[in-house]
Amino acid sequence: MIDTPLIACCGVDCKACPDYREKKCPSCRATVWAAGDECMPVACCREKQIDCCAGCASFPCADMAAFYEESDGHRAAYARMCALREASGAKA
Repeated sequence: MIDTPLIACCGVDCKACPDYREKKCPSCRATVWAAGDECMPVACCREKQIDCCAGCASFPCADMAAFYEESDGHRAAYARMCALREASGAKA
């Protein structure tokens, strides 16, 4: 379970996000999403009733595998999710 609202469902650290730092985004978890307009990881986690991608039996799914390769921040998010899975005893 993620214990901070500043870690997104995908594992991105909001404090490292330019949109969050520039006050363009309150964080993925604090955003009030319009129906059908949620970011994919948020919508998926809500649908599966899990806190974050680390809790998914399909982690990392094909959609998120590409995301986790896009940038250093996304690679750090992947490492964060892997660490969470390991700490929870889940298997990839």
